[in-house]
Amino acid sequence: MKLYLMRHGLASSPQDDPQQGLSPEGRAGIEALAKRLADQKVQFACIYHSEKDRARQTAEIMAAITSPQITPQLRSGLKPNDDPDDWLAEIDTLQEDTLITSHLPFVPGLVELLNGVPLDVAFVPGILICLQKQGSGWQVMWHMAP
Repeated sequence: MKLYLMRHGLASSPQDDPQQGLSPEGRAGIEALAKRLADQKVQFACIYHSEKDRARQTAEIMAAITSPQITPQLRSGLKPNDDPDDWLAEIDTLQEDTLITSHLPFVPGLVELLNGVPLDVAFVPGILICLQKQGSGWQVMWHMAP
């Protein structure tokens, strides 16, 4: 089972979009990333996202291109400053490849909790980290960004 943790794509400025949904550049970057994943036959059984527009839009693009048979689900506890510890018990119950789309600092915090050490990468908009269950823990397998 693989767990994919993703920071939402590049957001619009508050002046352009008060809800700060994806910018045109952000949308294009997520579409390009999703197409690379689809070419590699990566699919998700579940996709969860926070309530913020940019996370929802990122999740919808990822689903449409990689896993059109599923509908992304809004989940609580995925906002920027929510506690990643609150997700550990649920992650332990996951049985199928799952994508969680969230924000800074939530994503790097959850990666560190699962991996045991901070990941030495820039958590740029749209970064995707693949973790795989290894015994009782998780190991970072790869990461990519738009």
